[in-house]
Amino acid sequence: MSHATSDPKPARIRLVVVLAALLVVIGLVIYALARPDAPVAGPSASPVPTTSASPVATAAPSSPSVTPDPALAGCTAVSEGFVPTRYTIERFAVDEPIVALDLDDQGNIAAPPKDEPRLASWWSGGPMPGSEKGRAVMTIHTYRNGGALGNELFADGQSQFQPGDVIKLHGGDGQVLCYGYTDSLLLAVDDYDPDSTVMVDFEGDPSLSIIICWDFEKSTEFWLSRVFFNFKPVTLPSAS
Repeated sequence: MSHATSDPKPARIRLVVVLAALLVVIGLVIYALARPDAPVAGPSASPVPTTSASPVATAAPSSPSVTPDPALAGCTAVSEGFVPTRYTIERFAVDEPIVALDLDDQGNIAAPPKDEPRLASWWSGGPMPGSEKGRAVMTIHTYRNGGALGNELFADGQSQFQPGDVIKLHGGDGQVLCYGYTDSLLLAVDDYDPDSTVMVDFEGDPSLSIIICWDFEKSTEFWLSRVFFNFKPVTLPSAS
């Protein structure tokens, strides 16, 4: 009796397929492990924390800067009264000394020496510039034929100061008190009330008045009027 032998080819084919599949799996594992960003598999793997880039420091927005007023350059804070020694007025190119005088022989607030066309006198018997209250008073000459500072300050019936004009009073210790122009007043001598505060004021808010003579009368050689130029202390911007 003869026995039939089985064909070995199908078994070999299955073995080749298994080996090929195994090689593919091994190749995929090697490829996956070779990638630098491959996630770590497995239950024991914990997430790898990522570090964010350090924040870039940015400048905090600055508050709007206040453009300083050029007219106030050099002005200082003044907390108490002082004796002024010099005054400046930019509009009239003034940079002149101040002399401290009290009353003249007639009992009036003294004027500067007559031969000093731009020199100013400060009434030393009145409030000081920088005082907490009261009106500081200065006088400047007007000449009948022109040529003094008073002739420049008032012309054509009106003040030649303009809004925003500043007068600076300088002290011996570095004080520079700035006053802003407010208004002017032409007052006849006969209409002046000595009990008013137009010129003499010890109790009012701090202020400054410059006084000049006006309306010269040739027949009597008297000045019939006075012009008062009035100023208020300037509030300086805060340094903060």
